[in-house]
Amino acid sequence: MNRPRLFLLFLTLGIVLPRGPFWTGSVLEAQDEEWSNWDIDSLFDAPQETEIVENDNMEPEDTITLRDRVTIEASYDFVGAFSPGWSEAPWEAPWNDEKNKYNYILGARIEALLSLDFNLTESLRVWNSFSFSVPDKTIFSIKEFYFDYNLQRRLYLRAGLFTIAWGISVNFPYTNLPSRVPEKSGGDSYMAKLDIPIGIGGLQLLAMTRNSFLQDPASPKMEEIAYGIKYNLAFEKADIDAGFFYYIEMPLRGFISLKTTLGNTEIYAEGLTAIPHPEMHRDQQTGSSSWGETYDSLRFSGSAGFLQDFFRGKLTVNGEIFFNGEKATGWYRERTEFQDAEALKFIEGFNGALNLIYRPGIIGMRLFVQCLYALDENSAQLVPGISIKPGDLITATLTVPMALGNRDGTYYTQNADRDNRPFSIVLLLSFGSTFKYKM
Repeated sequence: MNRPRLFLLFLTLGIVLPRGPFWTGSVLEAQDEEWSNWDIDSLFDAPQETEIVENDNMEPEDTITLRDRVTIEASYDFVGAFSPGWSEAPWEAPWNDEKNKYNYILGARIEALLSLDFNLTESLRVWNSFSFSVPDKTIFSIKEFYFDYNLQRRLYLRAGLFTIAWGISVNFPYTNLPSRVPEKSGGDSYMAKLDIPIGIGGLQLLAMTRNSFLQDPASPKMEEIAYGIKYNLAFEKADIDAGFFYYIEMPLRGFISLKTTLGNTEIYAEGLTAIPHPEMHRDQQTGSSSWGETYDSLRFSGSAGFLQDFFRGKLTVNGEIFFNGEKATGWYRERTEFQDAEALKFIEGFNGALNLIYRPGIIGMRLFVQCLYALDENSAQLVPGISIKPGDLITATLTVPMALGNRDGTYYTQNADRDNRPFSIVLLLSFGSTFKYKM
């Protein structure tokens, strides 16, 4: 499919499909609740995510009380999926062509999550989160294990096994600097972060590592630790973040992000600067870093997007433009229901994203579509779908993920399907519920 036809396809989608934002109220503040659970890139993920993976800030107002000393939360999820797919577009090759024959995936997963929240004192809290899943190489695994300590409500310390997220964009998380893994993915995130409230904002200091950073996990070295600093200013009309992140095998990266509301539209913009440093590990023969081509000058990246609700929250539209000035860089994506943790690449040059969700208010129905397009590659990912929730415990989802454009492009060769089929149909059924008890 050539570039003019691809642009025409996106233009048609923008005209025909209903328009509107994904959340009601404060859209950007609510993104962890809805958008994170609706991760189109994880096509086999459960529609109703139950993992607690991004408790990334213990805000100063989140003080610990002893009224509920222990909170037990348990959730379960039974997921089954069937997905036929094709290695070539079904409409572009004869049906008797051997390459056009489809293969199918039939999968099932049962997972239970147990979370224990202990308020030991008014200053000390311990959080444990465990997962039990079948089938899996490891039936039992620790999701999170950390403690929170506040010093007279002036300093807030969290340390242990957990994850955090920086930045705003849900389409291109390039300013989520703690997830910018320089080498192969894998390993848990061991971190310590200190939050210091200052005026109308706050300062965050971070030290972290992963198993993939360490040559010998039993004997970590100082140079195998990454460091970050982020400052937030929360004005009445705008929220501003700025931060830096350093790891010896990565360029020094700094970012700034802004989100605000203009009328009924949420607007956000981000910018990033990458500065190479002498300590970066390079291949002596090629001069390449772990992620590919290095560079000897500053590289700039930036994005701008919007979110808006229509029809009292029934319709949501998100659009974003992203320019990636770095080459062959990526980020780390945590494990999902049907995908292992992995490192994914950002596509160089200009990229676009369009996301729509329509909620007609009938049996929990949601109609959605996601479009991701890389201009320089002429490569695109298109995922329309529908989900219904006829009861409190069951969700059914049907999606049709497609990789379009250049067959050598990233979306075509590295799509979200675990068998790398660029044209698929995914039918997913999920049963799940949550139980919470306080003592």
